[in-house]
Amino acid sequence: MARVKNFDQLTGSIGKLSFYTRKGSSEIFARTKGGPSKEKIKTDPAFANLRKANKEFGGCSKMSKQIRMAFYGLEHVADYNLAPALSKLANELLKTDTVHPKGEREIVLSNYRYVLNGFDFSRSTRFNSLLRVPLNFNIEREKQIANVQIPAFTCSFGLNSKAIYSYFRLTAALGIVTDMHLNPSNKTYEPIHDKLGQGYQTRSTAWFSTQGSVSEQELTLSLLSESVTQSDALTTAANDSLTSSDALTAINFTHADTMVLTLILEFGSPDAFGNVMQVRGAGGGMVLGVG
Repeated sequence: MARVKNFDQLTGSIGKLSFYTRKGSSEIFARTKGGPSKEKIKTDPAFANLRKANKEFGGCSKMSKQIRMAFYGLEHVADYNLAPALSKLANELLKTDTVHPKGEREIVLSNYRYVLNGFDFSRSTRFNSLLRVPLNFNIEREKQIANVQIPAFTCSFGLNSKAIYSYFRLTAALGIVTDMHLNPSNKTYEPIHDKLGQGYQTRSTAWFSTQGSVSEQELTLSLLSESVTQSDALTTAANDSLTSSDALTAINFTHADTMVLTLILEFGSPDAFGNVMQVRGAGGGMVLGVG
């Protein structure tokens, strides 16, 4: 892949060349247009291996999206594009399938759940160096709940804020990721069962001053019933309880399902009306554990 130097921040297309940038990089990349037609790739026997690779690439992309849905709405703290990093991880999982032929290999996260542990949302400032306090967490797969215990701390010691932002808060997410396989009827990658996007929840602390101290906190999460849509997912203050009207019921788990617990630290600044607003691209996050 070509990298452009000495051009004056050029992006777009010139003739058969396309210039573009990537999130997390200040460099400009170049590539040529053209290549075989879509129809030729679909039908020509010479491209059979490419079709298999493209099919598996699509499956890895879907797995990447499914993992990101487990912490839906929390990616704004990342300082790089999480999608390709998770697609790469999914591709490594795909390679562990020695039973199915190429083009049909399954993406089985449930056998290697540990690979998500510690997945960090930042490349510049790691989450553990951003929030410098010991965190305890627990995932109870049988009860489909998780909790995160945050000890009391003084921000001058426990928070690496660099005094840029006035406020911060912690948000936890609990979601489900299901193994992927090739559907023999439509020849596309799908979750092994229909739990894609079902049952995730987020919990947040209140906003705290970066110049103050934080009392002991606990964030408790419980997976939502299938009857509750993603738009109904609750983001509430720590220790808020769910009422009976929320109709929480257990989701029918199988071995193919993986629970993913994530925690992010968000920074905030007051707007013109004094309301604290999230600062996009600031903060950090990490997958605390899986179950």
